[in-house]
Amino acid sequence: MARLHARAFGKPWSRLDFETWLRRENAFGAVVERSGRLAALGFAMAAGEDAELLTIASSPSVRRKGAARAVLCELDQKAQEMGLKRWVLEVACNNKPARTLYQRLNFVEIGVRKGYYSAGPDQFDGFVLARPVGLEPTSLGGHGSD
Repeated sequence: MARLHARAFGKPWSRLDFETWLRRENAFGAVVERSGRLAALGFAMAAGEDAELLTIASSPSVRRKGAARAVLCELDQKAQEMGLKRWVLEVACNNKPARTLYQRLNFVEIGVRKGYYSAGPDQFDGFVLARPVGLEPTSLGGHGSD
């Protein structure tokens, strides 16, 4: 998991980060495999009635082929089973592929965190997005957005 995350992010989670999150009572996650290999992963946590998406990553070889969307669908099922009401997440303003995916899944901007992300000396705003728990199957159809 840490290796996949490192291929996706400049500041990846370590193996210890994953182990720590997996032990939390309010944490939940999902993975998608393709051809017997880890293709995508996502982790979230329950915070009151919110499901907060902490991270989602997909292997470069499966991007734009529905793997991240499949992870979100599985996470959404778990959030529904837990009785959570709303998804909340942050996404870097310069992460166009992720922003496109979230927009197609009906996430809306509810705030901006100035300079939340950094890449070397550069600072990027983080958009805070939200949507109700309960992804409709029609919003998950097709490929090409993750």
